[in-house]
Amino acid sequence: MVDQWTPIDVREMRTAWSVAPQTAAKNMSTVKGFFEYCVANNWIEKNPARHVKNPRGRESGDRRSEQKLPFSDDELKRMYDACGVDYGKQQIAWSRTIHHQRAKGDVARYNRKWTGQDLADFISVSVYTGLRISDVATFRADRMQPGGEILLRTTKAGTHVYTWVPEWLQNRIRARAKEQGAHIFGEHTTRDINVITDVWRRKLIKLWSFCGPWQEKPTPHRFRHTFARILLQRSGVTVRDVAELLGNSEQMVRKHYAAWIPERQARLVKVLKEAFDDRPKPRLVSI
Repeated sequence: MVDQWTPIDVREMRTAWSVAPQTAAKNMSTVKGFFEYCVANNWIEKNPARHVKNPRGRESGDRRSEQKLPFSDDELKRMYDACGVDYGKQQIAWSRTIHHQRAKGDVARYNRKWTGQDLADFISVSVYTGLRISDVATFRADRMQPGGEILLRTTKAGTHVYTWVPEWLQNRIRARAKEQGAHIFGEHTTRDINVITDVWRRKLIKLWSFCGPWQEKPTPHRFRHTFARILLQRSGVTVRDVAELLGNSEQMVRKHYAAWIPERQARLVKVLKEAFDDRPKPRLVSI
């Protein structure tokens, strides 16, 4: 019964989860919220999960401090090629009632089917804007100005982001708007952003299965890292510029993308040269 739960029971349940520490932490927040609901309704007096801490381990720390791994240009090309070859001539529709099974009878709604062009456009908008998957999946064509400038309020952070896309992508966005409406990647009856993004995650995972094997696990957020990588590799682009385009702070960009910052690399090379310039060297003998 609900009133029989104790902190020990919660810890035992948490220990039984065969998931990554990061996922376990998210699950625990759900458990704590459930018991808080029980307390609010006077079903129990105390929340047995309130003081149960998240598991600690190598993967349970602050993962945001890790260096972010973007896609390479070769990996992007592999994805675009797979869109044209493996998805270009087929449409797959998911069942309205059962996930991961093809629909029967009438074609399911647009957000439950896809083509290679749909995925290629989704990838392009992700890479060329640096937006998160939630903002790309709900992208509206009216957020783009005639000159390609895009101004929107991000779903996750609530910050205003200003960016721009090249003319060829502007044309793709306008073409999709004529075909699909304002929401270029399909209308959704739900407002649950997790449900909306999950649709596209499944589509991308299917695509990545055609592009493998992968040295590092592909994720939708790596498109955002790719956007940052492309900018930081250009001479004259500052960390501040990239931070504004991503909607992050300069400190956050330096923390996550230090390996791609040109001035940092130049500074470290200078430090190494000066440090070892007058050190003893072996006498070279010709062979």
